[in-house]
Amino acid sequence: MTSMSHERVLHTTQNRVSYFTKVTGRQYPQPFSNTRRLSLAAQARQQELTARRQPVVATSVLHSQVCNDTIRVEFADGSTSDLPHLWLRDNCQCEKCFSASAQGRISLLKNLDLDTTPVHVQELQNGSLTVEWSDGHTSEFSGEWLHQRAFNPTSRQKRRNQYALKKAPWAGDFRPQVFDYRNMVEDDRHLLDWHLAMEKDGFALIRNSPDKDVAGPELINQIAFTKQSHYGPHSPVVVRADANNIAWTNSELGLHNDLAQYEHMAGIIFIHCKQQHVGTGGESLVSDGLNAAEELRRHHSEAFKLLTTTDNYYWDKGVANLPWEQDEFYKIARMPVITLDNNKEVIQVANNHAVRDSYLDLPAHKVKPFYEAMKTYNDILYENAITFKMAAGDMIVLDNIRCLHGRLGYEAHSTRHLESSYLDWDEARCRRRRLQEKLGVLEQK
Repeated sequence: MTSMSHERVLHTTQNRVSYFTKVTGRQYPQPFSNTRRLSLAAQARQQELTARRQPVVATSVLHSQVCNDTIRVEFADGSTSDLPHLWLRDNCQCEKCFSASAQGRISLLKNLDLDTTPVHVQELQNGSLTVEWSDGHTSEFSGEWLHQRAFNPTSRQKRRNQYALKKAPWAGDFRPQVFDYRNMVEDDRHLLDWHLAMEKDGFALIRNSPDKDVAGPELINQIAFTKQSHYGPHSPVVVRADANNIAWTNSELGLHNDLAQYEHMAGIIFIHCKQQHVGTGGESLVSDGLNAAEELRRHHSEAFKLLTTTDNYYWDKGVANLPWEQDEFYKIARMPVITLDNNKEVIQVANNHAVRDSYLDLPAHKVKPFYEAMKTYNDILYENAITFKMAAGDMIVLDNIRCLHGRLGYEAHSTRHLESSYLDWDEARCRRRRLQEKLGVLEQK
C-alpha cells in the first residue's frame, strides 16, 4: 500500500467504480470495512483476469480470504459474503458428492466431518473458487453459484422471493386484478401476471370463463393439476335435496375458508359462476384474513394470542350426493384459527363456522374468552369485506388459506349454479417459478 502513489490508487479505484457501474447500473458499494488492502487485492485480481482475456462477470470471485470458520469472498460486482467452511464442504458440487441430473446430494450427512477445514483456497481465471480440504477432498464452486447463495441480505431476500412473494394486505376499498380466461390459457405472460397477483393479493377475478362445469379444473390443468377432496375434482354449488354440506343449500354463508376439515387445506379455490340468481340475494363476500389478523394483532393482542395458540377442531361427516364424490367421509382436523411461522408472520387462516366442531379441547373457564376472540376477529373480517354479485362467466380465485368468502342467502327455488375446484400452493408456486425462468422475469419486489 505504501509503495503505491496516491495517483495510482485514485486511478485504479476509478476504474473499479466505472466497471462496477457498467456491470450493475448501480453505485459502487463500500468494500470490506476492516481492510482496504483486500479491495486493492481484488482490484488487482480483476485486472489480472482482464489481462488474460478471461470473461469477468458480476458474479466472478475476485478475492478470497480464509477466516476462523468462513471463507470471505469478494465478487466482481463489489458484494461480499462470509461462506462457512462446513456449509461449503456439505455443498460440494463434484460428481462424487452431487448429482447434476437429479439435483441432489449423493454425499450423506452421517459422513460429514464437522471439523473439516480448508487447507488451500484459490480463485480461478473463470471466476470460480477451489477449496482443498483437510480431509483430502477438493471442491470447485462457480462464482455464479456462490453469488446466488451468498450469506448477505440481498441474496437471502432473493431466495425468500423465489419461495413465496411478499403479500400485500388489503381492506374493503380493494379491487382485484381482472384477467381473461382465454388469455390465461393461451399466453404465458398473462398466466404469470395472474400468478404474481395471486401471491401478492390472494384474490383475482377471471372473466369470460366457458359455460361448462369443468372450466375451473381445465384452467387448473394449465397450471398443474386439480386437488381433489371427498367432493371430487369439482363441486356444483347448487341447492340439493339432502345436502351433505351447508354450501349446497340456499342459506347465507358466513365468511369462511374452504376445507378447514383437512389437515392440509386446499391452497387456492376457483369459484366459477355458471348461472347467477335472478333477484335479491346471492351476492358474494370476500375478506382478507391476513389484513384482519394484523389488525387484531395491533388492537386486540390478547385475542390474537388466543387465536394463534388455541386449536379448534373442524369436522365433516356424510355420504355422497353425486357419483364422483366419496361414498362415505368423516374428516377431522385440528388447528388454530391463525397460524404463525417462526418469524411470527401469519401463514394460514382457518375459519369456518359451519364445520367448526362442537368439541372444544379447553377447560370450561377458557371457553368464553376464546369465543370473544373469535367474534372480534370475525367482526374485523366483515368490517373490511367486499360485497359484489358475480355474473355468468365470472370466476373468482382466492388464496384459500388467507382470504375468506361467503354469500348472501337466496330463494330456495333458484337455479343459481356455481362450481368450485382447488389447486395447491406448492403447484402454483412451482409453475410461477418456471414461468419466471422461461420469460426472464426473475425478480419481483
